[in-house]
Amino acid sequence: MKNFITSVAALVIGFFTVTFAAVMGLFIGIAALIAKPFIKRKVEKAYEEALQQQGYASHSHSSQTGSTIDGEFEDITHKPAPQAS
Repeated sequence: MKNFITSVAALVIGFFTVTFAAVMGLFIGIAALIAKPFIKRKVEKAYEEALQQQGYASHSHSSQTGSTIDGEFEDITHKPAPQAS
């Protein structure tokens, strides 16, 4: 009888714990969805300010030109130097 009461109490406490976690997760997820545009705007503003401080023109991301090539690359940090013949 003692084990039965203990197991029922554990199930009830577990149910409340899972329910509380789900509700808290839902609220945190909704808060993240609401805050995302504000955070994105703030990060973009900081990025533009950093570009201006470094002397780059304040263009959008797509119109910047540079030496970076998007795509595949081969890591050469651990390759031995070529031998001269």
